[in-house]
Amino acid sequence: MPPAPLDLQSDSDRADVVHRLRQGEVVALPTDTVPGLAVRADLPDAAAKLAALKGSPPDRPFSIHLGDLEMLQDWAPSLPPGLAAWLQHYLPQGVTAVLPSEWLSLPQALQWSWPMAGFRLPSDAGFRAVAQELQAPLLMTSINSSGEAPLRGAALDAWLQERAVPAAFEAGEAESEASQVVVFDPTPQVVRGNEMPLPALPGIRVLVLCSGNICRSPVAEALLRKAVAEAWHATEEELEALGWKFASAGTFAMSGGPISEHSYTVGQDLGLDLASHQSRHIEELLDQPWDLVLGMSPTHLESLSGDVGIELFDPRELPVPDPFGGDLEDYQAMADHLKKAVVARIAAWSSWPSP
Repeated sequence: MPPAPLDLQSDSDRADVVHRLRQGEVVALPTDTVPGLAVRADLPDAAAKLAALKGSPPDRPFSIHLGDLEMLQDWAPSLPPGLAAWLQHYLPQGVTAVLPSEWLSLPQALQWSWPMAGFRLPSDAGFRAVAQELQAPLLMTSINSSGEAPLRGAALDAWLQERAVPAAFEAGEAESEASQVVVFDPTPQVVRGNEMPLPALPGIRVLVLCSGNICRSPVAEALLRKAVAEAWHATEEELEALGWKFASAGTFAMSGGPISEHSYTVGQDLGLDLASHQSRHIEELLDQPWDLVLGMSPTHLESLSGDVGIELFDPRELPVPDPFGGDLEDYQAMADHLKKAVVARIAAWSSWPSP
């Protein structure tokens, strides 16, 4: 008769599972999607153990499963803008996020040699209890031989028994829906679960305002777009696929006007191509959906209402002085202010939101 599954609601059984994992054993654990084979990820032979059980190639990577977000926050204190907030929202919803390893500072103990790393944050209470008590990341994979679909029911039980892998769930009660896998490289692609819609993208739609849309806001918009693209290691043309959209307008603008001569000059110095810019009045853009409107000063935001977020362009809440009518030095001072504001805003968008 096969051994009874370990019950993670039992203190003694849960302690047994944690002990086994600490000793380097492979244990079958529940998740909020399909159950999986789990082994401590910080063991030198972790991946080899899973590969041997499944008959997988020895260099095949497996996903890292965490009990909470704190470890990932430590390994990725600053991600491309918007991604940390996206992960915080979607990882607990059955999504596996695969990120370039170069975006991460993975601990040496993981011995991670692959160019990408996949992360899960299962919401299953039993899994969370084990992972949090273990205080170590788990390397996990579905329960099946290489190339086969995840097993269910009696077939799952038989597979585990044949390989003497203890299970911490009833096979008949295990979830059968695999997680949706979203790969950021850098634009997101669904490589499993593509019958489900892609979760909302990490970018936001940003409208930048000044008075005439010929001095400050065109330079600010272009600087922000360039900085977000560079942070994502993407081209500006790829930003839309990440959910980012940028535009600028003026609260007193005459539509169709060219950028001011000095703004064009300082833009060139910053590597911006503003030759095709044409000014637009804010009324031309208000019928479009915006997530955030950034004003050069509080007066640019006074008439706005509704669900859209409104903030000063400079996150330090410093107005950007209007250089209109001034000399080139005034515009250079404007550009210096905008550069510092963009650095601060990118840092804010790249950090993990407060719980």
